[in-house]
Amino acid sequence: MIAFRVSVNGTKVCTAGAGPEGVLGIVVSQDAGSPRALLEDGHMLISGLDSNRREYRAWRSPTLRIGDEIGIDIVEADAVDPPWRRVPCAASYRDTLLLHARAALGAFAGSVLRDPGGQLAMVAQSARCLLSRATTATMRRALRRPGARAERALAVALNSRRVCVAGVPRRGHVMTLITWSGGHRNGRPDLFWFSVYGRDARTDERLDWGRPALAVGDHVSIRMARSREHDAPARGARYQARRR
Repeated sequence: MIAFRVSVNGTKVCTAGAGPEGVLGIVVSQDAGSPRALLEDGHMLISGLDSNRREYRAWRSPTLRIGDEIGIDIVEADAVDPPWRRVPCAASYRDTLLLHARAALGAFAGSVLRDPGGQLAMVAQSARCLLSRATTATMRRALRRPGARAERALAVALNSRRVCVAGVPRRGHVMTLITWSGGHRNGRPDLFWFSVYGRDARTDERLDWGRPALAVGDHVSIRMARSREHDAPARGARYQARRR
């Protein structure tokens, strides 16, 4: 089966797979100008859908910080690591959302019942972390010299060759999406999708840095960085996002 072997700073995170028929995806993102950006510099989601078992799968991923480097190898594997979460797929989108909500609520309630003191300590630690990072960010802005601003960015490389440095504006996000979709029984070939894109929240504009081709054996490197200079989005790839 097709699998994604994921590591952070050279340490293995997991080998994720969704079976011979399904969908497998990894999203690495950075936010700016949001409460979430104060708690973490970046976020990674590793998930998949096994079409044969009609099951949604998700694997745990670490909190990302500036300077971290994520490595993703596209491989063929006979076995993968067990997922952290499994949720059966329902017949409708509404039922699927309910199943996810019930699973999340059950996991939270179970952890509270098992260790209420530990959960309260975790909430208190998160609050202290948020306050500390907010104070640090405010001090950095006050002490920053004019013209010395370094925006959050993702430095992306494919097989050790530079793809782009995608920067986040003062308010918005930038992310990479790597997806595999396969179904050999139906005669459909494996389909890979690799995209680097973002959104400028100040102008409500979508930014696109391209869609490199992927294949089995490729290695993708994504580094969490701060950069004063970013690559411009591809020509014609910027457009005004629709307002709902």
